[in-house]
Amino acid sequence: MPRASFGPLRRMLPVLAALLTSCASAPMPWAPSASPSAMKPAEIPPLPSQARQPVTRELCSPTCSDGLRRRLESWLP
Repeated sequence: MPRASFGPLRRMLPVLAALLTSCASAPMPWAPSASPSAMKPAEIPPLPSQARQPVTRELCSPTCSDGLRRRLESWLP
């Protein structure tokens, strides 16, 4: 069985390593120059009116509260 030749690959590895290490020390042109904590958060647009939920009441209606109270009392022995 013939053995695979890694000659070209062996010559390309040092070049690849040199390219990767030289790029690591220089700042990337697309990378932000400020630290991540100094970046402003993404802006989220407000929902359209048809996508918003209706306003809920702060308290249950009295009939709802009474019905719940009666049901809970019926569960007690």
